[in-house]
Amino acid sequence: MLRKGHGLAAATAGLLAARGVYGCIVVLSLLLALEDHPPPAFETALVLATTLTGIVAAEAFASLIGQEVERGRPPTWGERRRTAAERSTAFSAAVAPILFFVLAGFGLFAERLAFTLSRWVTLILLFVFCCAARGLSGRTRTNALLTGFVAAALGVVLANFKSLTHG
Repeated sequence: MLRKGHGLAAATAGLLAARGVYGCIVVLSLLLALEDHPPPAFETALVLATTLTGIVAAEAFASLIGQEVERGRPPTWGERRRTAAERSTAFSAAVAPILFFVLAGFGLFAERLAFTLSRWVTLILLFVFCCAARGLSGRTRTNALLTGFVAAALGVVLANFKSLTHG
């Protein structure tokens, strides 16, 4: 497990894990919002993809503006590519859910199953990204696992609370 002080690689990996957590939270929020009155499967896949694209693009744009102000010059093409690549980690949380809804759209399984699989895969990714981020920050393995379990448990509680309040 990487520990604090292991240089740029650990810092970069930690930021990527944090962005993965962010993507999981966005995807889980969208799934919970769409679940009560779901659009058709292909439309759900499109909503997930376009929402994450918009969020990632806005975050990358804001970061590039901040870099320009901080450095007093426009970002180079290399800096722009790196910023886009770093921000796109949030997409990793949406790949499986998008695939599930596309498959449901082709009739390979029910849309309800696509929601269930998407929710569980997103919760598992949330656990993994949280564990990775905590481990990379120098926390103990126990602390990293506990953080992952707490984050996933909060996602489960949120999903179940929503189902209780909406019948």
